Amino acid sequence: MAGGSTAECPDHTAPLVDPAALGLLAEDVGPASAAGFARDFAAMWPRRRAAIDLALGCGDFDAALEAALSLRTSSVMVGATRLAGLALRVEAALRANDGAAAAQLLAPVARCGDLTAAALRESAAGPGLFTA
Repeated sequence: MAGGSTAECPDHTAPLVDPAALGLLAEDVGPASAAGFARDFAAMWPRRRAAIDLALGCGDFDAALEAALSLRTSSVMVGATRLAGLALRVEAALRANDGAAAAQLLAPVARCGDLTAAALRESAAGPGLFTA
């Protein structure tokens, strides 16, 4: 779970998915709800990715910022630390009106998001991680 190739998902000093964050989520909302949140996050990943891609492609920085903020917030909640860090970098670029810098982060965000979604699907299917 903490793995993932650094070439595929930068910011490798942070875990791909932090099991401690998933454990805290399970303590807060219960193991079944936490597993459901992880599954929902993975299922919504393609739409979140598309929202950022589309907004940046159209030059709509406000929509791109909203999509990046949503991605970062939900990533933090589920312990997707690398993806949250990348989303924060996209936010910072957009707040600085640097669409080119934000656009350069799209490929790393996509790769990291794909790995994160796969890890969360695996976690939600496996026993023990979401037990309090």
